[in-house]
Amino acid sequence: MVAGAGVFGASIAFQLTRRQAHRVVLLDPRGPGGGMSGRSFRQVRRHYSNELTIRMANRGFEVLRDWAEEVGTGDPGYLPIGYLLLVPPEAVEACRSNVDLGRGLGVDTSFLEPDDVSQVEPLVSLEGVAGAAFEPDGGIIDVHRMILSWVTAAVGRGLVPRFGAGVAEIEVTGGRVTGVRTTEGDRIACGSVVNAAGCWAPDLVAPLGLDLPIEFFRLQMGYLRQPPGSPTLGVALTDTAGGLVMRPDVGLRALAVVYEPEAPRPALAIDDAGVDASYEAVVRGAVDARVPAYAGAGWDGGVSGLYDVTPDWHPILGWAPGIEGLYLAVGWSGHGLKLAPAVGEIVAAEVMGLTPPFDVTPLRLERFERGELMRLAYGPGARA
Repeated sequence: MVAGAGVFGASIAFQLTRRQAHRVVLLDPRGPGGGMSGRSFRQVRRHYSNELTIRMANRGFEVLRDWAEEVGTGDPGYLPIGYLLLVPPEAVEACRSNVDLGRGLGVDTSFLEPDDVSQVEPLVSLEGVAGAAFEPDGGIIDVHRMILSWVTAAVGRGLVPRFGAGVAEIEVTGGRVTGVRTTEGDRIACGSVVNAAGCWAPDLVAPLGLDLPIEFFRLQMGYLRQPPGSPTLGVALTDTAGGLVMRPDVGLRALAVVYEPEAPRPALAIDDAGVDASYEAVVRGAVDARVPAYAGAGWDGGVSGLYDVTPDWHPILGWAPGIEGLYLAVGWSGHGLKLAPAVGEIVAAEVMGLTPPFDVTPLRLERFERGELMRLAYGPGARA
């Protein structure tokens, strides 16, 4: 049984059916992509600080490019518009290190001197920019299309979807999973549960005495619309100095996120998808400084969601200690889309007792007790 039909639950369910698991049930009270996956920024890239996450992202890009052969149903709407990460002087060495690591693992990426950045994206202001990393095959995808493609392909292989029903309780007897109670009041007998419920994941396992080290980080996103005839951004852009992440959207629109230096992590209602009235000014300040061509853009409102953040801003993958049959795929910390195809393959293999394509020992829950945290080249944050 898989709890959660976001990018991870859908990918895991598909891979389980692809491996002919006996019976796979996918539960989600909101339906496919109805949670935080549906509010994604939609950006994909391979710029990471660790070999494992680069290898997982590499596999993700292989699946995106070869979707017809890998999945066979639908497509993820992958658009390779390019990914550009700008860094200030103090982050140049970290950026060069990540670029070298990626190149050594097969990533098409390069370090750009400031004078070369304008050739990639002429709308960018170079004030305070000491260099950049560029990936020509980075870009954006359509999250809903990807999720629905996985779910549809899985249904064709025997998946039992239960949308409108969530997991109310995970039943554990004698230290092992025996079934779940749904929010509709019925019971599903099962020997394995994959907790891929995103921001709802900690609440599912708390009654079992499992306290996951996950905090919530509110992420707001704002839409800007250029007047007709105005220039538009061509790449997916991350400005580490100004905290701005921005990408093209449909037509003359662009989507922007500003990571505020002291952004709070309040206990918000998970279903709250609105943005603060003050957020427009925050976005305009960052955009005007880095992409001044958008100074006259209109404001089309925004949407917000939550990051489920672990202490090292990397996910937790593996069996829950002390509870046989409970698998954790949680704490994504803003890395969902790039890693989801590989995560589906990893989790499905481990649940079925097979050798996974990647050794994800560094992502086990126990790493936090051991103090073996994942490297963060740019400090705490989703850029990893």
